[in-house]
Amino acid sequence: MTMDEVREFERATQEATNKKIGIFPPAISISETPLPSCARSGPSSAPSTPLSTEAPEFLSVPKDRPRKKSAPETLTLPDPAQRESGFRLSSLYPWHSSSNQTE
Repeated sequence: MTMDEVREFERATQEATNKKIGIFPPAISISETPLPSCARSGPSSAPSTPLSTEAPEFLSVPKDRPRKKSAPETLTLPDPAQRESGFRLSSLYPWHSSSNQTE
C-alpha cells in the first residue's frame, strides 16, 4: 500500500465513521488562556533542569570518611610451579587417579 492509498483509506474510514456516529466537537480546545505553572511544567515526578552544576548537599560524598579496606589492594595468585604441594584430585577422589586405571 502506498502512502496515498493509506491516506485515502483513512479519509474514507473517517467519512464513514462521521456518517455513522456523527461529528463530535474536540474534547480539547486550544486557546490563548495562560495555563497555571503546574500544568506547563509537567508532573512533579518529572525531572527538572538543575539550576547549578554542583551536586546538592545531600548527594555530596563525605570527605572525612576513610576508604573501605574490604579487599586487598593487590591479589596474590598461587605459583603454578608450586602446585604439587596443594591438594590433588587423586588424593581426594581415588577413582579419578590415573594410576588406578591400569587394567
